[in-house]
Amino acid sequence: MNRLDPRRDLAVRFAFMLLVYAAFALKLPAYYSVAGIASLLDGAFLTGIIALGVGLTMIAGEMDLSVGSMAALAGIVSIKLAAIGIIPAICLTALLAALVGALQGWCIAWLRINSLIFTVGTLIAFRGLALLLSGEQTANIPLDELESIDFLDVHWGFLSPLSLTLFAVALLLGLLATTTIWCREIFAIGGGRAEARAAGVPTRRPIVLAFALSGGLAGLAGAFLSLEAGSATPLGYEAVLLDAVTACLIGGVALQGGRGSVLGILVGLFTLRFLVSGIASLGAPFWAQSLASGALLITLILAEGGYSAWARRRAFSRRLSVDGSRT
Repeated sequence: MNRLDPRRDLAVRFAFMLLVYAAFALKLPAYYSVAGIASLLDGAFLTGIIALGVGLTMIAGEMDLSVGSMAALAGIVSIKLAAIGIIPAICLTALLAALVGALQGWCIAWLRINSLIFTVGTLIAFRGLALLLSGEQTANIPLDELESIDFLDVHWGFLSPLSLTLFAVALLLGLLATTTIWCREIFAIGGGRAEARAAGVPTRRPIVLAFALSGGLAGLAGAFLSLEAGSATPLGYEAVLLDAVTACLIGGVALQGGRGSVLGILVGLFTLRFLVSGIASLGAPFWAQSLASGALLITLILAEGGYSAWARRRAFSRRLSVDGSRT
């Protein structure tokens, strides 16, 4: 459906997100309270930040599977850098992660390695490096520095540093994606690598950029959450990749690349977040949350596939009618 009319597709997905929110808000008064909205926004931070980065690699026709391990590694690094200051530690960790992500992109682009295979390797390697740096133990901020992280837990109404960072990153990426040539190249190569190359679009630079942003955002998420909690585990964030990819697909990002938007990823993120949080708040077991997420994703994929098939059939019928009238 989004191949024919991206704006209408996004509007339908946005309406569906509101429908999911309204369905649970009718049963759960906390869903529309200030504290409840703040909890929903804070809970969307990790998946949202990582989904924005993974979504860019998907739009480029690639996939970064290493983001969970990158976030865990960044958490360990940020705890060790906490002595230089919380904000500098977050920024420096995200920058280092972006450089590592750019190196991944360079290897994939210049050596023409399948990104799925390459990032499976780095997924394992980053996890091993996190275990090595942490001594296979949870890393903690020294007790005398705990006061320095208190500002990460403050709230202004339903907003917090977590939710503000999520919206700021989404706004920045949205502007970059719509106003800069480098980010538009990510969409161009995802829509057709050979056609983009024939049109003079460089194919290596957007891949390096997409993986740099994906790595940097995974590093930002891991560092931010670890410093906010005051500790980091080397085995953390193992399931975040699946949630991030699910949010992207619900938001209309195509696995084959070339289609998707930052706003769509946010819509997919909050649709998933409203559903999972609502089911959990109703006291359902964890398997019910996983089952509902999978059912939602499958339903949307089937609906999209069914609409595309109907649109193709309709276009074919119109062509037959036109040809028949000419003869």
